[in-house]
Amino acid sequence: MSQRVIIIGSNPMTRLSLIRSIGEVTDCDITVIGMVHEMPKKKTMPMDAHSKYVDRYLRALKYDADGLCNLLLDQFAGEGVKPLVLSVDDDSAYLIDCSFNKLKDHFHCAHVAHTQGQLARLMDKQVQKQLAEESGFHVAKSWVVEHSDGHYVLPEGITYPCYLKGLLSYHSMKAWQRRYDTSEALVHALDQVGRHCSEPMLVEEYIEVESELGVMGFADGRECVVPAIVELQESGRGAHHGVSVFGRVRKELPKEHITVKVTDMVNKIGLFGLFNVDLAVSHGNVFFVELNLRFAAYGHAITKAGVNLPALFTRCVFSVPETELSTTIQRECSYVNEYVALDDFLRGNRTLKECKALKRKADFGLMDDSIDDRPYKDIKRHLLCYFFKVRTKLFLDKLINKV
Repeated sequence: MSQRVIIIGSNPMTRLSLIRSIGEVTDCDITVIGMVHEMPKKKTMPMDAHSKYVDRYLRALKYDADGLCNLLLDQFAGEGVKPLVLSVDDDSAYLIDCSFNKLKDHFHCAHVAHTQGQLARLMDKQVQKQLAEESGFHVAKSWVVEHSDGHYVLPEGITYPCYLKGLLSYHSMKAWQRRYDTSEALVHALDQVGRHCSEPMLVEEYIEVESELGVMGFADGRECVVPAIVELQESGRGAHHGVSVFGRVRKELPKEHITVKVTDMVNKIGLFGLFNVDLAVSHGNVFFVELNLRFAAYGHAITKAGVNLPALFTRCVFSVPETELSTTIQRECSYVNEYVALDDFLRGNRTLKECKALKRKADFGLMDDSIDDRPYKDIKRHLLCYFFKVRTKLFLDKLINKV
């Protein structure tokens, strides 16, 4: 019976990066489970399902832990070799953690100390901040706001401007995640949050961010591999604000010892799985932002730089003897996320000249791959269809207004 990897999550870009990293060098069957808010009436396939490395594509509801657990058990339990389950977003990682006791005998899943609920505990940003501070990172001062039946108490001592975000990585209320300059603006935002959910929120002191960094690795319970950092040099615009469109893989920042600090933090946790850490540089200091207990899209840039973290972790899980895969990057190099750049252009947020300039200065792209070309062709087809629909609507609106 062949080895199977099951990739779960809602982000097709990140799923594709993980699919390719594993599929390029590992002989296994890859199944994708796309997490959706509701089952589509029209069974269109997302771009990553067209990858030549994908064996099967399934769907599950995004917030239904029992449904996902039952799907996994019904479709894949008892195959012989325990499949490996990998998540690409916090919500799917949380769902797997909720069902860990039911799944652990049939699947290899991310965990902490083989205990259900421990991944969810580590998705609390206050818990993460304490671990980061103990490992030598700067952390922004913060205050927790608890909601109950739409009511909350604003903590004393909050300084302005401040930054609001969800306390928990899963079910995060990102619609109100931004800077607030006054207490009145913050109270208005918290009032809106209370009308929609009862999730706790985190208010942080605002720090001026000079640059953003990403660190990725894996831990198998015995060792932690953290080969490089990624400088997120340019973000997407509009709908893709905060998503990396251009970045550079580097071995380390001089005198910062970032990979050493991240390794120390993850070793304290006792994690089994892939992870990534978000950091920010402010006034020359490296601040911890968030620990994500799953894969990130820029992880494929580290693969291109010479360290295939997903393949290394997969081979470790399946006890495949490792001979040719390196744990040290071969070169510092830059990447472009063509999907984000192209979508920015079609939405009017970036010029075609800017898109071409990004592609010229990058050493490689995360999406465009001549060996596995169908996903990127599908991306361009869907984006062009969207482009013509929008332009047609604008044209018709102008005609109607003239009449």
